[in-house]
Amino acid sequence: MEQNANALPKVTLGQYKGLEFTRRVRPVSEKAVELEASNLTRTHAPFLPVELPAARGMRVTLDFEGFMDGAPIPDSRMENVTVVLGTGQLMPAAEDAVYGHKAGESFRFDFTYPAEFRVPELSGKTAQFAITLHTVEQKQPVPLDDAFAKTLGFDTVDALKESIREKKRRSHEANADRIAGAALLGMAGANLTAELDNAILDQNADHDMNALRERLRRSKMTMELYCKAGQTTPDEVRAAFRRDAERKMRSLLAVRAIAEAEQITVSNAEVDAEYARLAKLHDTPEAEIRNVLSRDAVASAVTTQKVQRFLIDHANITSVVEKE
Repeated sequence: MEQNANALPKVTLGQYKGLEFTRRVRPVSEKAVELEASNLTRTHAPFLPVELPAARGMRVTLDFEGFMDGAPIPDSRMENVTVVLGTGQLMPAAEDAVYGHKAGESFRFDFTYPAEFRVPELSGKTAQFAITLHTVEQKQPVPLDDAFAKTLGFDTVDALKESIREKKRRSHEANADRIAGAALLGMAGANLTAELDNAILDQNADHDMNALRERLRRSKMTMELYCKAGQTTPDEVRAAFRRDAERKMRSLLAVRAIAEAEQITVSNAEVDAEYARLAKLHDTPEAEIRNVLSRDAVASAVTTQKVQRFLIDHANITSVVEKE
């Protein structure tokens, strides 16, 4: 819910410090630690040659060339291409042809190009492709021991597991903080006084209702069936969207008012750091993130994070570790 700051109503803050909240932290189970450690042995397992038919998950090295009416298709030849089967690195028809063959075998398969193929000369025509399979490799299990731990930079397998345990603990703590911050912001929003624009709230509720109808339509489901499954009615669904719109509006107003009252600001360096964090998180070039998200949007998100952190630091929080 984006609003022009100048169009937001005047806000009188209610209580936002000293709020009561029970912060629940998920425990780190030994089962989860063992599972991740075991997964690491599979992820880092080496590919070794096997005398087995090629199958999904195996790595193969091959030569590949296409022919049309017996003549090579220009630029179709590839040599010593290494791919892992089942990862989409080969076109489906070629991958299907590779399955079941062993290293050292050569074979052909036919492929008919789509009628609207990007190369007009090939559109709708059937080509023959020749493949020579040089190697077939399969991941070999690696024991979870000190030797394996050393390949990852740890002296012992116990040190590796402790690293996994600590990483999960930090993740669970951060998740508990996110939940607490959002809840406290919701409380602060509920406690403030402001003249909310009912027309905007209704507009947002209608927008969400229409979006739901469109999702249901694409899923070939009617609103009637959706409501029946959820034991609700269209009016109740819209009312829920209306409440959610008001909650979001109140949270937005709370962020703005608390940031102003407590002089919480966001520097250019903090915005740049958030761009870098998002790029790393999504494994996407930072330039692409900057093209999608404006500086104002990122600054607003960072402001919300800082306000939530402020609320946590000034709340009466009881932290409990949930049972496994």
